[in-house]
This record gives sequence, structure tokens and C-alpha cells, in this order.
Amino acid sequence: MSENVGSDCIALLLLALIEACLWCVFLLSPLRSVCVSLSFAGAVECVAVRLDANCVVLFHRCKCNLHADQCISRDGTLQCDCQHNTTGQDCARCEKGYKAKSWKPGSYLPTPNGSPNTCEAAGSVGNCECYGHSNRCSYIDFINIVTCVSCKHNTRGQNCQHCRLGYYRNASAELDDENVCIECNCNQLGSLHARCNETGFCQCRDGTAGQKCEDCTFGYTWKQGCIPYVCDDELLLCQNGGTCFQNQKCLCPPEFKGVLCEQARCAGQKGCSGATSSSLSLGAALLCLLIQGLLLRLPA
Repeated sequence: MSENVGSDCIALLLLALIEACLWCVFLLSPLRSVCVSLSFAGAVECVAVRLDANCVVLFHRCKCNLHADQCISRDGTLQCDCQHNTTGQDCARCEKGYKAKSWKPGSYLPTPNGSPNTCEAAGSVGNCECYGHSNRCSYIDFINIVTCVSCKHNTRGQNCQHCRLGYYRNASAELDDENVCIECNCNQLGSLHARCNETGFCQCRDGTAGQKCEDCTFGYTWKQGCIPYVCDDELLLCQNGGTCFQNQKCLCPPEFKGVLCEQARCAGQKGCSGATSSSLSLGAALLCLLIQGLLLRLPA
């Protein structure tokens, strides 16, 4: 466009500025006219107005998400001159290495200065979204995420929003509470592992019950963990006069053996009829007396 722009063309440009850019300051010449918003919160959106060779008013608007205070012509397009460690045509993402916090647009609040919501450098102290459980973040380039480092208070996760294994979420505490995670405290002898569910209940072994797996179910007794009954007074009765001792052993009479005293001690032996040893001794004594009596009656 010629440097000698007619007065009508200049007037048309000024009119366009008045209509479209009442909130802008006319900085440059009409040939390269750019409207830039008055500074608020350190960054605002921009509108550019220019004339083409035929004196046609062209409007270009940069939506800078309040992360720029001017627009510039770059590669034939109007782009935001990004600040606050943001990048892109509209300043819509954080620059590489400045992703300790997720990108946010600038804000007019709180007044009067607003909030720029600056993208912070990965690993910078005090700027991680870790709910107060860490002050260090690390940017993982190949998956393009920022994660908290060295989460405290028994938390874990990208934002320290989960509990470590062996802990569960305190439902009455906020995520930024130091007591947000409670230890599961599973009984080592009664539980399968140290983890518990979101309500604090541990996963118990067979025959074990209770939130911490510290109790035994019916038919089991505690002995370095829950073990099943060997005998009881209802279903697993000791036989042949045996008595159940602490549900773990039948105390059998001398002539019987077996878990439930169900076998005679001489069972399977030659000449054993299953009689008790005491009855066998008594029979032998009677037999001896009978033989002795017969011998006395024989003639001399």
C-alpha cells in the first residue's frame, strides 16, 4: 500500500478504530496499525485493524487468553506476543519446561490487578499442584506430563492425590490435609497382604474376619493365625470316650488313637479283636484261674 494514503482512507481507518477498538490504543502508523488493549492484569486480548491496497478495512483479532499485551505479525498471520511462559498463536499452552502447573488462561479477578496464571518451571519450589504434599515437580518430556516428586504424608500419584499402598483415604479429610491417608494396619497373620480397600477393610485369609483380619470365623481358632477346628462339641465329636482340648486335639483313652479317637491301638495286629487292653487282661486272668481249677481236679 502506498505511503500516501488519502484522507478519506485515513478517515475510514480511524472510524473503524473508533467502532471496533474503543478499548485500544492506536500505537503505530495507519499502514501498520495495531490496536492493543489497555493493560489489565498484565495481559489482555488484542484487535488489529489495517487497510489493504484498496483501502478496505481488515480486522484481525488475537485471542490471547490474557497472556499477551500486544499482537504482532508473524509468518503472514497476526499472533499474540505471549508472556507468562506461554506459547502458541493464542498463548494457549505452556512452554516446554514450564509445565509444573497445568495451563490456565489469565483472569481479571481478583480486582484490581487480576491473576496472570503464569506457567511455572518444572521442579520449581512451591508451584506444584500436589495438594501441599510436595513442593517439587518433574516434567516427563516423552509423555508430556508434570508429576509431583517425593509425595509426603503417605500420598502418591501425579498430584499426590492417592494414598500409598498400605494406606486408605480418610473420608472426613480434604485432599490437602496432612491426615488424608490412614494406615490400613492389616494383621500380618490374618491378612493376605498389607493393602486395604477404600473403606479400610483388609483382604483376609480363609477363616479370618474383621476389618483388620484379627478375628476368626466359626469353625476356626486363633493360633498364629486362624486355623480350622480339629474337634468340637457339635460336629467334630471325639469318639470312644475322647475329650476335645481347645478344639485342636482329641484326648483319647489309652486303647484308642486317631484324630477323633476312632481307631483301636491294636487295629490291624494279629489276634487283635478290637477289645480294649484292660478287657484283654481281665480275660487272660480268668482263663488262667479256670485252667488252674481244672488242673487241681485231675487225679494225682
